[in-house]
Order: sequence, then C-alpha cells, then structure tokens
Amino acid sequence: MIKIYFQLTILISLIFIGCEKKADKKPNANHVVHSLSSGSYDVNTTESRLEWSGRKVAYGHNGTLMIKNGSVEILSNGNINGKFDIDMNSINVTDLEGGRKNSLEGHLKAADFFDVVQFPIASIVIRANKKNIKDNRIDINADLTIKNITHPINFTASIIDSQPQLKMEANIVFDRSKYDVRFGSGKFFQNLGDKMILDDINIAAHLNFN
Repeated sequence: MIKIYFQLTILISLIFIGCEKKADKKPNANHVVHSLSSGSYDVNTTESRLEWSGRKVAYGHNGTLMIKNGSVEILSNGNINGKFDIDMNSINVTDLEGGRKNSLEGHLKAADFFDVVQFPIASIVIRANKKNIKDNRIDINADLTIKNITHPINFTASIIDSQPQLKMEANIVFDRSKYDVRFGSGKFFQNLGDKMILDDINIAAHLNFN
C-alpha cells in the first residue's frame, strides 16, 4: 500500500511539474510584436530628435542635433532603405548655460571640429531587411558621411511602435577621427593629458515617422 501511495505521489508531482513548464512557455501578454508594412515613411523632423554625447578623459558634454529631412522605404521583398540629412548648424549643448554654452557650441561648429560653414549637412544611408527583425530589434548597415567623408557603421535599432505611427530608436557610435575631426584627439596629438577628447561620439536617435 505504501509503495502504491509513493508511486501516485511521484506521478502527481510529475504532472504538476509538466504543467508549470508549459505555463512558463506562454508568451508575455504585455509583449507586443511590431510588424513593418511595405511603403514609404517620412521622418517627422519636429517630433524626432538626436541626442549626442562626447567625453574628455575626466568629464563629458551632451546636447542635441536636428534632422533636416529623411525617409525610409520598405519594399515588398523586405528590403529597407533609408537616408537622413542632419543639420550640423543645429549643434546644441544642453549641459551648459550662458557664455560657456555659446563658447562650446561655437567651437564644435568651427573649422577644427565639424566646420559647419563648409560642411553644413551630415548624412546617413541605411540598409536592412525586415525578415531579420527579432524581438522588435533589427541590425542596420549604414554609411555615415561627415565633412564629405564616408565610412560604414553598424548598429541595432529598436521598433518602439508601428501603429498609428512608426517609431524607432537606435544608439549609434562613431569615431570622429575618421572624419577629420582632429581637435584634442590622441590619434593626432601627443601629451594631451586630461585635455584629450575621446574619439567616440554617441548618438541616441529617437525617430518618429509620418
């Protein structure tokens, strides 16, 4: 009798364990899978924003940039092509005020940085395929052009929403020294100490489309 009771106990336990495993496999009810429909999407330049950050050895600065125009086209075969133009005259510093803010903005726009008088527009051309979307994330291949110099970059974008508007976010990192932005770079100047400015610039892109 004890043996039969013991066997029944094991059987019931296995049934409950099996039920728990099946329950664990249920998808999260709060997780929404976004799908991209074929068509053209124009970026909303008012609602979209680019947030930049750069650092010296000891501290950093951050600010914003404005998108001049841009669009993404999703083809019936899933290919995604897009291009965005960035207004380099819109360089804005958000962590400083008054004279220090104006001074840094003027320096970033000057010839030894981004030289916005001669090169007022930067651009990025993107390529991807929506079949590679996984967990609302998609890998992007791109060409970034600054000061008429172009280099490939790669990053991952997140689809935040698809209805009623397409919204995407991405974190982009590029090496400014590749685009002839040399000021304070350890690749071009020695013995800079704590005045050295790191070459990597981070861009957090928040894109809303019409």
